[in-house]
Amino acid sequence: MKETILITGYNGSLSKRLSNEINKDIYNIKYLTTQKKYCSKNVFYWNTNNNYIDESAIIDTHHIIHLAGYNISNRWTKSNKEKMYESRVYTCKLLYESCLRLNVKPKTFISASAMGYYGFHQSGIKKETDSPQKDWMSTLCLDWEKMANQFNILNTRVCKLRLALILEKDSEIIQKTKLGFHFGMGAVFGDGKQPFPWIHIDDVVNFIIFTLRNQTIKGTYNVASTEKTSFYQFIKAFKKVRYNNSILIFIPRFIIKWILREKTKLIFNDFYLSVEKMQKTKFKLKYDTIEKAIDKEINLIA
Repeated sequence: MKETILITGYNGSLSKRLSNEINKDIYNIKYLTTQKKYCSKNVFYWNTNNNYIDESAIIDTHHIIHLAGYNISNRWTKSNKEKMYESRVYTCKLLYESCLRLNVKPKTFISASAMGYYGFHQSGIKKETDSPQKDWMSTLCLDWEKMANQFNILNTRVCKLRLALILEKDSEIIQKTKLGFHFGMGAVFGDGKQPFPWIHIDDVVNFIIFTLRNQTIKGTYNVASTEKTSFYQFIKAFKKVRYNNSILIFIPRFIIKWILREKTKLIFNDFYLSVEKMQKTKFKLKYDTIEKAIDKEINLIA
């Protein structure tokens, strides 16, 4: 008999690619969306503002993969920060409370998290046991993971994936880097020496499926490439893959800070992610170099 997976974040790139890769002969898939126009036989509506969720999404669900979240690449205004928090933490809370109320005990709860858990003023290589900071992004990720941990009360296997920057064709970093090269210039922010922890979207998808199938995997995992890449190396690889005739320009940090304000922290990160724990699961990355990852996504862009 097929088991049923509930995936949140119906319109997100990660959810869409994950849906394409899950074996439909083994699993039925249900989705949650915040937009009623997308509702169908297997797509259900929810709204955290009203504390509402279609109970049909929860009933008879064996596994939940929580990927919902207002895009972190949007401007960090007060209003957007609230959306980023509510769409991650409050949605997780609604899922847990709904399972509790309906007496549904999922076998697995997989939740996205982010490398922002470690803050942006750390240095070195961060392990899963390292502590968060007290900045806004750390608080968001900490509360996100705390809420996911509530599923332990239901004897559910909980897996939290602290994702590096995801490289995929529609991501802000790929789109804006491509735009600069389109005009003949690749922009290096600052001196370019800052760490650039990354992961290809297909490897994120594959690790989620790998985690779903392997009952021994639980707890927190950093999910990133094994390659330690600087921001300069990322831009240089982009140039090599498609835009060899372009030039590289270095934009001073103060200019980037003036343009992006607080969001600058995403670009001038000071640490890499340890992936030793992920490697111990025997999971194999498909894209282990930045050039391979960029080449795949650029070729998907029209």
